[in-house]
Amino acid sequence: MSSTGFKRIGTATAIPRGYGILIPRGGYTGGGGEYGADITNNLRAFAILREPVAHRIVVRVAHDIFDNWFNIELKEGESEDFDQKIQEKLSILKAKFEWTRLASYERAFGWAIMVLGYNDDGDTLGDELKNPTELVDLHAYAPIQISSIKKDRDQQSDRYGLPEIYYIQREGIAARLKVHYTRVIHVATRLYETSDWEGRSVLDPLWDDLVTLRNERWGMGQTMFRYGSGFPELTFKGYEKTEIEDYVNSGAFAALNARTYFAHNEDVEMDFKGTAGKALDPMNYYLPIMENISCASGIPLAILRGVQAGALTGSQVNEREYFNIISDEQSAYEVGLRDLINIILQLEKKEGEVAEIPDWSFNWKSGFELTEEQKAKIELDTLEAIRRKCELTKFTHNEVRKMIDPSLEELTDEQGGKEFVEVGGIQAGGNEYFIREVAGKKKRS
Repeated sequence: MSSTGFKRIGTATAIPRGYGILIPRGGYTGGGGEYGADITNNLRAFAILREPVAHRIVVRVAHDIFDNWFNIELKEGESEDFDQKIQEKLSILKAKFEWTRLASYERAFGWAIMVLGYNDDGDTLGDELKNPTELVDLHAYAPIQISSIKKDRDQQSDRYGLPEIYYIQREGIAARLKVHYTRVIHVATRLYETSDWEGRSVLDPLWDDLVTLRNERWGMGQTMFRYGSGFPELTFKGYEKTEIEDYVNSGAFAALNARTYFAHNEDVEMDFKGTAGKALDPMNYYLPIMENISCASGIPLAILRGVQAGALTGSQVNEREYFNIISDEQSAYEVGLRDLINIILQLEKKEGEVAEIPDWSFNWKSGFELTEEQKAKIELDTLEAIRRKCELTKFTHNEVRKMIDPSLEELTDEQGGKEFVEVGGIQAGGNEYFIREVAGKKKRS
């Protein structure tokens, strides 16, 4: 009897809803963006919402950039009161929340804007800023929310070719919000080679790898769903080809899997053929893609995967490397933040005065924090290095104290400040002696 009556059961597009893993937008993996295809903002938004790695690279990194925030330091003068004054205003404006959101937008779509709400003489946000007296509001917008842009067409203008008016489409509101550029901080930290205002999304260099990873995850899910308990093989004894095809076309096997049953007589046999030893190890294919994504994003693989695998020292290296990247990203956003803070300082002037902006800088709070045990080990290693120097060269107690902490006051002659430190030849218990007899002197006044 001919055995050509076999048909595939439930393809990715034909399987009834509820019986398989369905990919949005037509039931195929390209719903999240085709390999090698043009990348649109809608696809970027889709990836951030549905792809864990894309979400990690865009949203979580944006939070890591701003979570610990920063202090303002004056180049000259007392910084504490100055910083407190600025931070109070930033807190009222909810600047940390809005800049974190702006960073998410800018990383996702290549650029974003911060719309500034003023008390001024302008009638609407679409009017040029006139005589502002107070900054009262901040709100970040993404390119996907901006329906169109009017550019400056005056070839004699310094802003020729740059956005002059932004038209923002707000959800559920038919009328568009018109915003003049003088009320906007435009942020794009990765500019195109041919653009002065449109930047590159962090997702673009790794897009094809994201699509490949999505296909692999979809394939693994289908494999588990369809063949996790073996591939179904049916044998029909004494049936003609047309009878088998009619039986298959009737839909009797549309949802055949380990959770269903099949009623038959003695002329029909069914078996699930195991796939042991035949299935590919997905890790061999998963890792190269993740390594490509790690390379394109600059995020260490262990951080990207959300685990700290291996030895503690390896984890520390990964964290330090990652927060070096975060530090670079913080520096990239300083331009826009500096504009915001200088605007706040300018508006703080009294009527009739000319605002003098002091020379100040950012002091970002580190995201990499050492534990007390790590701090103690670093201090001990530092003392060990100083002790070894003292074995090779003569140093006075005061000189050693300066190595340990330059802010320490010098010891008097009576306290032994000019006496040489004697540690030569000490082997066993050397550090203990050095800490007790030499480094311990740093506590004396």
